[in-house]
Amino acid sequence: MAPVVAEIALENRNTFAVAKMNVAQSRQTTGKYQVRAHPTYIVFQDGKVVDRLGGVKPKAVLLQTILSAIN
Repeated sequence: MAPVVAEIALENRNTFAVAKMNVAQSRQTTGKYQVRAHPTYIVFQDGKVVDRLGGVKPKAVLLQTILSAIN
């Protein structure tokens, strides 16, 4: 999934930012956001969670989820 996420980040760099986190090194944050599966995608807008996805998803599904959540 990392290459797909990198593509989405590059193609949409003027629309939204993409960040990734090492869950093994960020236990407090994974607990705060109740990350139970890997990969987990959390969409934030103005510092608030507006959507989330878990598991491997096709690029189109991931992108559409992000765009729907921020618009």
